[in-house]
Amino acid sequence: MMLPAPYVWMTVLSLLVIAVLFVLQRWPKPAVVVGHISWLALSLYFLIEYLVIRATTLPYDPLHQPMSDLGVTGCGESLYELSGHAICSPLHLTMNWTFTIAGLATIAGALSLRFWLPPGRKTRAATILWIIHGLSSVAAGVVPADLDFWLHTLGSIPSMVVQIPALILIALLVRGSRPALAVWTWTAAAVTTAALLLLFVQAGPLNVPGGLLQRILYGSVYVWMSVTAIAVWRGPRS
Repeated sequence: MMLPAPYVWMTVLSLLVIAVLFVLQRWPKPAVVVGHISWLALSLYFLIEYLVIRATTLPYDPLHQPMSDLGVTGCGESLYELSGHAICSPLHLTMNWTFTIAGLATIAGALSLRFWLPPGRKTRAATILWIIHGLSSVAAGVVPADLDFWLHTLGSIPSMVVQIPALILIALLVRGSRPALAVWTWTAAAVTTAALLLLFVQAGPLNVPGGLLQRILYGSVYVWMSVTAIAVWRGPRS
């Protein structure tokens, strides 16, 4: 598979940013600031997706169509395997950059976890899980579904799952020192878990719209990160 030039540059720049984020860990204060700002900035995802949806030139139903449709590079019907929708997203590059930057922001925040969570194996595990989540989002951005459906799909799957154990670990770590944050984290874990489970039965009797469930699955994580960034910045009271 040969990626178009914009996606090659997206890949190269993503790798450079990830390298810089790891080097930045030598300086805790700026690393924490970058991490907090990155997680807080994830709240902008919803605005960008809304603007991309508004720019589509074929009807797009966010309740039933997946987020990946907004990053498809062509126009027409059945542009990738398992797709039965008509798709035309002129701002597809914007959407794919958004997926990628969201992944990089997730990684930036993940690398700052060790500076505000108790040291130990649980913190290391949570950090690794969030880094995997971020890399998965980057993969979804740099390989749109119509360019390589299976690579896009396999790259996206971890970001649908790993946030659940990551949230559980963080809730366990802060339940004594920051009970309000622990409750907030348990709530986010419950919401994203329910959305993931319902995705598996969306074609069954419940008939819950898949596009809505996918947005809840990812949106609950982005909201959790943004609120958590504010809570941690405020200090131990949260």
